[in-house]
Amino acid sequence: MIRRIQRAAVDASLKAAKLPAKFLGEEAEIAADRVDAEVRDAAGRLLFDADLRDDARRRRVAARERGEALRLRAEAQEEKIEARQEASQRKSNVRQAEVKREERIGKESKRERLEALDRKAEALDRKADAASARDEALRLRRAATEAKAQRKERAKKV
Repeated sequence: MIRRIQRAAVDASLKAAKLPAKFLGEEAEIAADRVDAEVRDAAGRLLFDADLRDDARRRRVAARERGEALRLRAEAQEEKIEARQEASQRKSNVRQAEVKREERIGKESKRERLEALDRKAEALDRKADAASARDEALRLRRAATEAKAQRKERAKKV
């Protein structure tokens, strides 16, 4: 009976002492749990209470595991942030590559259109030259026909 009263007194005192830690965050709660385990262990030694010392050991292990879980969550959060930054950087790089590709395609397209226009201009020049040559040939043929007709006229008169 006395041991139960002693345990209850230790438990109530430690719970009251840990109360402010709840408002300070999870790290403070874990630190308070570690202190709680050490105080319970010390009280168990002083009171020769094996159950109190056993409870202290379990609390110590639990506090260690909660601390490890907190550390792992923090690492996971950091990795998540880094992954988001890397994904954002990759998206940015892809957008930049797309812009460059579009610019290159635009330049190639303009160059191809210019080359096509140059070929068309050359074809039109050749066509115009051919038309001029045809007109000249027709003019010369008419002049030759007219000269021939004039010679025949003169030959008839002589």
